[in-house]
Amino acid sequence: MFNLTMKKMIIGISLTLTGLFAGTPFSVAEQITLPIGEQTKKANMELPQRSMDKESVRRDFGDPREMVDAVGEPPISQWFYADYVVYFEEDWVLYSVVKHPSEKTD
Repeated sequence: MFNLTMKKMIIGISLTLTGLFAGTPFSVAEQITLPIGEQTKKANMELPQRSMDKESVRRDFGDPREMVDAVGEPPISQWFYADYVVYFEEDWVLYSVVKHPSEKTD
């Protein structure tokens, strides 16, 4: 039906169109920079580490300013310190998160 020249021309057009659409915005990554480093001025701040138990956190970092009881499943509780919040799953530290400067209370 198609001769060899026609097949080559269709393949050439297909490859050209594929090359044109490869540069669409869907294939381009945009880099977004957020000022995360501004969250704390204390670069060497020690925080409770993941998998510490509550007793160790209290011994090493003192009593929190506020404690929020566990909610949800699994139960997640929070201890608030002046510059950070510690999240626990039952008795174990999940994460320690530095507070944003606008959220700090003195």
